Amino acid sequence: MEQGSIVTVGALGLTKPEENVLKSIASMTRGRSHGCYVVNTELEIANSDIVIVNVDDVNATIQWRTLAVMPRPPVMVLYTREQPADLNQPFLLRPIGPSKVLALLDRISNGLRESAQVWKKPVLSQATAMPANTSARRALVVDDSPTVCKQLELELRNLNIQADLAETGERGLELLEQNAYDMIFLDVVLPGAGGYQVCKDIRKNQRTKQIPVIMLTSKSSPFDRVRGTLVGCSSYLTKPVDYKEFRETVGKYV
Repeated sequence: MEQGSIVTVGALGLTKPEENVLKSIASMTRGRSHGCYVVNTELEIANSDIVIVNVDDVNATIQWRTLAVMPRPPVMVLYTREQPADLNQPFLLRPIGPSKVLALLDRISNGLRESAQVWKKPVLSQATAMPANTSARRALVVDDSPTVCKQLELELRNLNIQADLAETGERGLELLEQNAYDMIFLDVVLPGAGGYQVCKDIRKNQRTKQIPVIMLTSKSSPFDRVRGTLVGCSSYLTKPVDYKEFRETVGKYV
């Protein structure tokens, strides 16, 4: 860290006591000759130099993925109860203390000074890279879980694909009558008409029968896949949806 420099630190998904630790650290570094830290509010998270992410929090992880595809993503610090697989990625283990956090922030800050590529930006292979014209794409997500809907909406937004959300199969069919979609994500278990029945209805409709339908299921068995094939689904994703598998699946249909 250069003399007198200011490094902004953001946080996603931390508990209130953990946020207080972070704020205490920032106040401790005021006036340091070799630089100090300022804590960003969540609204300014994208402009942070370093972001501490609680990867035990699903929503925090989703928000981080949104930031990770930006042209200038901040550094990610893994914040987890269990030791991550990638030990080269900076991480903290609970419980935390000010001295541990400060030491790690200083190490990352020194790395920032030496290289602008400290963070690990997700790299898409040629097979999964999104075409340049995906901004005009539109997807329908039919799932009664707000968490799943939010996750897929953010993941699709990262790929410049607009998402419409429906909590029931009936509502999904209504939206299909009103709009044109490039793909449909359809939960197997829904209130009212189930996913397999909705998929059959989609395939019976001349206007919608060619739209790719990706079924969402909390379990994946040969029986599920056979049944899905019989009603005309294009592919399957198992919940919780894997980030890499999701991108590969979307890449096949756009």
